[in-house]
Amino acid sequence: MRFLMARLFFCEKSVPNHTRLPLGFAILLWIPMAVAQSNLGELLDAGAKKLSPEEFKDEVVQQVTMGPTATGGSLQVMYASNGMISGTGSYGTVGAATGFALAPINGEWTIDEVGRLCTSMRIGGGAGGGAGPGAILPVRCQFWFKYADQYFLSDSDSDRRTKVLRRTIKQ
Repeated sequence: MRFLMARLFFCEKSVPNHTRLPLGFAILLWIPMAVAQSNLGELLDAGAKKLSPEEFKDEVVQQVTMGPTATGGSLQVMYASNGMISGTGSYGTVGAATGFALAPINGEWTIDEVGRLCTSMRIGGGAGGGAGPGAILPVRCQFWFKYADQYFLSDSDSDRRTKVLRRTIKQ
């Protein structure tokens, strides 16, 4: 009897094919918008707000943030209240080898006159990273945005086509 009822439910009373596609779209619309944000325009349309320097200091400083890098790796860093950055990052290895390697991240951060977070970072080498300087990245200044419990970095606060990178606070 149980098998027969299950069979009737899934076979004879299943959703007709012509209604599956709209039902699938409706379910996708319930997923939080910020998960799919890839550019500033989509992020702003979802309701994100730009963080002020004070909000950044209150909400992000002294917290471990995690997220992807523009090159396909990931990082975990802490912006310390003394202006230092420390953490680790993973990146794809170069050459025939595949996979990911962890490297220490160290650097400094400041906030410029227009409210951007400016970072100067070293990946690998230095403190705990072995001999040599590692990779020293050029200074990069970005705006921070917040949507729900997620943060996003953007090179612009007005160009809607600008790509964004998501950051979350490690719990």
